[in-house]
Amino acid sequence: MSAVNQTWPSLLGCAPKMAAARLLLPFVASMFLSGVFLPTQGHQAPQKSSTARKNTPSRDLHKIGEAIAKAVLDKNIATLLTFDRTDLRSQDEESLRNTKSNLYCYVFDSECITWGDGNWRSVYEKLSQAHPLQIKVSVSSSRYDRQLYGSLLFYDASAVSEKDLHSAAFLCKETPSSIVSWKFRLESGKWKPVTPLFDSETGAPCPGGAPASGQ
Repeated sequence: MSAVNQTWPSLLGCAPKMAAARLLLPFVASMFLSGVFLPTQGHQAPQKSSTARKNTPSRDLHKIGEAIAKAVLDKNIATLLTFDRTDLRSQDEESLRNTKSNLYCYVFDSECITWGDGNWRSVYEKLSQAHPLQIKVSVSSSRYDRQLYGSLLFYDASAVSEKDLHSAAFLCKETPSSIVSWKFRLESGKWKPVTPLFDSETGAPCPGGAPASGQ
């Protein structure tokens, strides 16, 4: 009997505590729902947005590179011209419609390239033979006009390492046969080409290199 008598008071003593706990449950639940115990997004959003702002120019230029590569591989001249310089678009459209023009050969057909030492390959051939095709984006601010400039390098990742792309001698040697480049500038938040299609008529990306496309 003594054991029984000792047990009941202890159980009865718990009853008020259990009742109080039940009363607290709705209050605690409401606090969770209102976000008291949850991390606020106000501290996370600036970090997210600042990271996005930091990476957006490079990401946007890379997306442009992907679209350009697809246009070349599909031989979609109309789409390719949307990335061309506005002052050259009309002239380049006429040239790209002419399968014997230097620009058409430079972009699409290695067989009709007449310049160089026989080692020049068309942009189409370079991209289509790359397995896998890699696009390197380089973005930097110019100390002369303080504008943001970006360059695209298309290359075969199985044959060329990213380290190789930092060598001027390597670029000069490999550009005719395996590397494609194009330079852009960020204007009002949008990337615009600085050079003609795929740096044709320039020596890029080889410093002091001979102009491509027979010019």
